[in-house]
Amino acid sequence: MTDKNVVLDVQNLKLYFRTEAGPVQAVDGVSFQLREGHTLAVVGESGCGKSSLAKAILRLLPRNVSTYTGTIKFQGVDLMKYSDEEYRRKIRWHQIAQVPQASMNSLNPVIRIEDQLIEPLLIHDKMSKQQARKRVAEVFEVVGLPVDFLQRYPFELSGGMRQRAIIAMALASNPKLVVLDEPSSALDLLSQANLMNVLKRVKNEINTTFILITHDIGTASELADEVAVMYAGKMVEYASAEYFYTDAHHPYSQKLMASVPTLREDKELGFIPGQPPSLINPPTGCRFAARCEKRFEKCSVQPPTTDMGHGATVQCWLFEETGEVKNA
Repeated sequence: MTDKNVVLDVQNLKLYFRTEAGPVQAVDGVSFQLREGHTLAVVGESGCGKSSLAKAILRLLPRNVSTYTGTIKFQGVDLMKYSDEEYRRKIRWHQIAQVPQASMNSLNPVIRIEDQLIEPLLIHDKMSKQQARKRVAEVFEVVGLPVDFLQRYPFELSGGMRQRAIIAMALASNPKLVVLDEPSSALDLLSQANLMNVLKRVKNEINTTFILITHDIGTASELADEVAVMYAGKMVEYASAEYFYTDAHHPYSQKLMASVPTLREDKELGFIPGQPPSLINPPTGCRFAARCEKRFEKCSVQPPTTDMGHGATVQCWLFEETGEVKNA
């Protein structure tokens, strides 16, 4: 991977939240790289740290943050060196935009859609009203919505249409990276399929780079170039979609894949016994060990990140001998 193609380079990112019971280790030492025009799907169970990872990248942090460290390089610039004001003025929304979870409910129901979409362009991009209206009309066409819908109120649109309108808002400033946090979780199956088609068209036509956060591995396969699996604050596997969907390595990844129904194969669906550990006091070793059928004595120690080739990495002692250990 050449440096000029890397849009986002995250190394040893940690985000802990302060609580009365102790710090919640929501993101604990996560590292990855994302190339221009690619989509990274971040998958895992609820509470594994996916949305916290998005908050850390976007620096949308609550007041109870106790630890926020690591390196986030965006187009070669270390964003961790920016002040909050610099980040807000130079990066957020201009260069890195977000489609938040349950975003279709983010629109004000009593303000016309056009007025809501042009507001960021007027304030942040200093466009005239005429320029802003022209731009939102362009992105409305990109996401497959009729331009005359801009004059409607949000309650006049279906849930899937409102979701597309929010995606249009995120694309309006032509950001280099868009973070999608569970964009299809509140939609029916047909609307989910339509939304994925919109995102694929956006990706192909304007070369947008995405981080797709989802618990739906099947949906992620529609858009992903790479897949990152998070468990209890750790990124336990990272691989290209091609290799992940045909040969997932980590036992947790294999369990996730076994739980996905298929149309062309009659298989018995798998499940993961037990529940994820507390992120306030997580296990000192492999955090999946208590639920893993393949656990052995060495799992009481945190496994290193092992390079499996083809750009894939995994945090599991089972692969210590077959891959190249990158860190202890």
